[in-house]
Amino acid sequence: MIDVQAESGLTGLIPMLSRHPRVASVSEGANGISFSSNGWHREVRVADRDCELAGLVELMDNNPLVCADVVSVLPANAVLPTIAVGPLAQAGLLVEAPTAMTSLETDEEDLGYWLTRSDWRGGVTVSHSELELGTVVAVTVIAAITTPPDPSDIDDLFEERYGRSFFIQRNETDPWDTKLVQGTNKAVYRLRWTPDEPHSLLTIQLMADLNGKLGAGQLVHCFNVMNGFEESLALE
Repeated sequence: MIDVQAESGLTGLIPMLSRHPRVASVSEGANGISFSSNGWHREVRVADRDCELAGLVELMDNNPLVCADVVSVLPANAVLPTIAVGPLAQAGLLVEAPTAMTSLETDEEDLGYWLTRSDWRGGVTVSHSELELGTVVAVTVIAAITTPPDPSDIDDLFEERYGRSFFIQRNETDPWDTKLVQGTNKAVYRLRWTPDEPHSLLTIQLMADLNGKLGAGQLVHCFNVMNGFEESLALE
């Protein structure tokens, strides 16, 4: 059992940790989550640029996470663009700066920096649209990519990254509605491919809740991975 300190200003974090079966006690404090295991002090921070290991949990190897003293998760406005851009960047398919249209106010330079943590250093264009979605954030990313030999290669690429994820799910069938993610710790996405040669356009639509995958949920997910716990503890 682990005693933790948690950021009181992050909605839902302390209640989430309080019901965690491996957490003995929760007190206020820290930027994110601070805890000790076998005399080893460790932290999960939020949007810490000075942190050597930072990014989207699903795109990082588990071994460095298990061994790290400090890990930083992404700021809320970078999570959904990173889900979209990360697999394409890591596969070397992006041919120019993608465009991210988002319902959450987002600084272009700041998002461009956080995308470098997932191997994309070519910048990003951001546009912001005011939408009445409650705590849900909606993002559409349009990316020019090198046309793959087979259309299924794109499906396979995203399936490889997220197919076993508890918290990032592809949904091509349900009505695209905030109910898919509101009050949950998951993000959903869908893909639309416009083929051409030598480059094609890929449109990725995404949604998640500020109090879930974009907030406390990703911190607790990272905390679970760092400790070797089941990834879904306290998150289902």
